[in-house]
Amino acid sequence: MSNQQIQKVKVKRLAHVGIWTTDVPAEARFYHQVLGLDVRSTAESATNDDEDDIEDANVFLGLGEEFHNLGFFNDNRPTPTNGRRPVQKSPLHHLSFEVDSDAELAALAARLKMAGVDLTLEPRDGDSELGDTLWLSDPEGNRIEIAARADTLLTSTHGRGVAWRPQGLQHISLYTSHLESMVEFYTEALGFDISDWLLRERAWLRCNQNHHTLMLIQGKPGIEHIGFSVADGNELLRWADQLSQLQIPLVWGPGRHGASGDLFIRFVDTDGIHVELSTGMQQYYDRDVTTPPRLWHTRATALNVWGILPSWIREEVQS
Repeated sequence: MSNQQIQKVKVKRLAHVGIWTTDVPAEARFYHQVLGLDVRSTAESATNDDEDDIEDANVFLGLGEEFHNLGFFNDNRPTPTNGRRPVQKSPLHHLSFEVDSDAELAALAARLKMAGVDLTLEPRDGDSELGDTLWLSDPEGNRIEIAARADTLLTSTHGRGVAWRPQGLQHISLYTSHLESMVEFYTEALGFDISDWLLRERAWLRCNQNHHTLMLIQGKPGIEHIGFSVADGNELLRWADQLSQLQIPLVWGPGRHGASGDLFIRFVDTDGIHVELSTGMQQYYDRDVTTPPRLWHTRATALNVWGILPSWIREEVQS
């Protein structure tokens, strides 16, 4: 593969998100019962829906033909302090991205080495039998896995009591204390493109046709939200009704993001991590041209053209 081809290779999709939690069964139960994700495997056994068997194990859940979209890891990290009180730890265990082939993975490894990024080969997260994958860290210290898309596809069954489920994992939004260096890393090292900027506060990055796969927000490191896609606006409203019946309140929405154009609703899981369901995200078909990023000057319009911002967003901006 030529040097020019090496420079053009990029990650193609967000495969899964790994999350630290002190209560793996509760988180697994929430995503299984509310969103219909199936338990694919645990760290110690094959697929098993018996909660007793996952009490002390890491758990991997998936949608559709994907092996898994979320991984929950027992949080046994020591609690750091600043000398007076505990320091809040980020719940992000790692991010996993995919390329289309082993050849692309090798080319991306060459590109990363040329950029001076430290790489290791380690077992594939959740399924070590599929071979080793690339592991590295971004400027914030977040662990990143990059793998070639597996040929093995799964036949899924609907979660018990779930009438429908999201189409798939779509994007992740992270807080970072190093916004500009994080944007530079994901664009220069991993091949993302910038879709939109909001002042020096937020950046929306894409690696495929979707307006964004990764959103970065200036702030204390952590997960801002995890985004799943649904089919259309009618289904989004049915999700709002379903969440109401389950007594899970919406914390934001229905609304329409200005930057990406999609309709959305937002709620929280058992650990307080925000989950977003959205539909109609802006699509890009510009593989052979350069589309310059747009610059937003008004926060309210960029985040919701219908004008409603929750108080927790205003508090984050003020802090």
